[in-house]
Amino acid sequence: MKHFSLISLTLASLATSPALAQTELKVQFAYPSHQAFHQAIADEFMAKHPDIKITFRAPASEYEEALQTVLRQSITKDLPDVFISGLQKISELSARKIAVSMEPFIKTEPNFADLGYSDRLLALAKVGGTQYGIAYATSTPIVFFNTDLVKKAGGDPDKLPSDWDGLIKLAGAISSVVGVDGMYYDVGDDDWMFQNLIFNQGGELLTTDGKDVAFDGPEGKAAITLFKRFFTEGKQKAIESRAARQQFVAGSLGVYFTSPSIISTFEKQIGDKFVMKTSTMPLANPKKAGLPTGGMAAVITAQDSEKQKAAWEYIKFATGPAGQTIVTKATGYMPANTKALEPEYLGEFLKAHPNWETSSRQIPIARQWAAWPGQNGVKIASNIRDSMTRIAGGADALQTLDSMAAETRALLPK
Repeated sequence: MKHFSLISLTLASLATSPALAQTELKVQFAYPSHQAFHQAIADEFMAKHPDIKITFRAPASEYEEALQTVLRQSITKDLPDVFISGLQKISELSARKIAVSMEPFIKTEPNFADLGYSDRLLALAKVGGTQYGIAYATSTPIVFFNTDLVKKAGGDPDKLPSDWDGLIKLAGAISSVVGVDGMYYDVGDDDWMFQNLIFNQGGELLTTDGKDVAFDGPEGKAAITLFKRFFTEGKQKAIESRAARQQFVAGSLGVYFTSPSIISTFEKQIGDKFVMKTSTMPLANPKKAGLPTGGMAAVITAQDSEKQKAAWEYIKFATGPAGQTIVTKATGYMPANTKALEPEYLGEFLKAHPNWETSSRQIPIARQWAAWPGQNGVKIASNIRDSMTRIAGGADALQTLDSMAAETRALLPK
């Protein structure tokens, strides 16, 4: 009996020993629709790391709301331990000293260069040369085609146009010959797709010193003129993104320019109604063009050193090949880790699902989704989005570009 009691006491002591204690990490992210893949990653991680527990806070509706939530939490001293932030929000997190530098953790990794984080992908979450995040789910804009409509308009689904003139001509033909909407360039809710047009021409948003607007130069004028052609020649209609998506999956929209993160949803909704095919974004200036990288990055916001170490382990897993395989299969986001493209992860899947692979081919020209400096960044992006909507509604493109530049200058830090 005494022997049994001794064993019981020993087991009780082990169960409460610090070595077996569980570290809880609280994670904040945006978009409720992303809950499933976040949870799947956490479950797989916890199975491998039983000493770390992942719990999620209620997801924000989008990146800006998520940022504002974390900013409030920083004031009340109730920050999460890991924040899955929009890529364009990293600079503000670092400026407010909420994001923890990852440089010390990277230095502890003896083979960090072999973990699948390319310099191009790492640069997406750097501020001033310091790594404040690791890309978690990324996307560069791509093109979606309804190949049935392409055929009806006289096009060849196996030889889809890869330049802007060809795509606009095809969209116009779909509209005039087939009698449905030819194309839709999805401006979305922010300035991401505006930046895509500028970078596509080899242009920049700001001057080198970041103090003045640069998007109203020759490249910007070419970009905004191209956007206007979508409506005058490509027969795009001034409708909301949601309506355009409904049209596309219903089979009444020919060419759609948007994020690859919608691929999984599109394929499920389209079913066997028609064959969807994707292609890389046409480049107006192939030698200088870049593509803005949307998506999110994992940031350490924990203040406790032990939680920071646990957060680093979780982020390595989520942004590593296993985590990125989960994200890509669930959405269509391009993997933010090159090892995820290997056969044992996504290699065979991408061969069988070529629509998923398109965005990955654009990694060599992926660049940061630029953040506007100062306190008016959100307003600047909103103004640009509203200006693009006015052009879609019939406003003069070049005059609107001048107004956009003037409005932006007035909001930049003095």
